[in-house]
Amino acid sequence: MTHGGGGALYLLLILILVSIPVTLIWLFHGQGNARKRRAIGFSQIAIFAIAIILFFSGVSYLQNIGFVAGFIVLIAMLITPVVFKNRV
Repeated sequence: MTHGGGGALYLLLILILVSIPVTLIWLFHGQGNARKRRAIGFSQIAIFAIAIILFFSGVSYLQNIGFVAGFIVLIAMLITPVVFKNRV
């Protein structure tokens, strides 16, 4: 990653610090069907883990894919509890 992309890491760090607790709280203490909540939440966490592995790989193309996938998954993790608030 170049120095120009280093500033975007702060945004990724802030998204991690906000979205992981929100998702875990929704996962274990949310309303609705617990099985569906856990399937959605754990799949999001697994996809995020794959994105982090790609991000720290040595190939720059895979780093870019992991970086973009990390942003997308973290934003989806923030939106999911709101979207599925009363439906799951």
